[in-house]
Amino acid sequence: MATDGPDRTAPDVRGDARKGEADAWGAFGLVVSGVLVWGGVGWFVSDRLDNRLPLLVGLLVGMFAGLYLVWFRYGRA
Repeated sequence: MATDGPDRTAPDVRGDARKGEADAWGAFGLVVSGVLVWGGVGWFVSDRLDNRLPLLVGLLVGMFAGLYLVWFRYGRA
């Protein structure tokens, strides 16, 4: 009995590639948003205190928070 539909036994290579691409963009977005949010907080505090150290601390906290979230979301088994 022949069917006209697609073969459902073949692996969906394009779907796997799209999921991998979406995961990569999601990881990139987490890191960038962490740096922007915590860097913005650091910039605000730096501006109020007239000191550059809170900006540096905010950028570093944002980077590490974003990397932690990437590990938590995509890196755990």
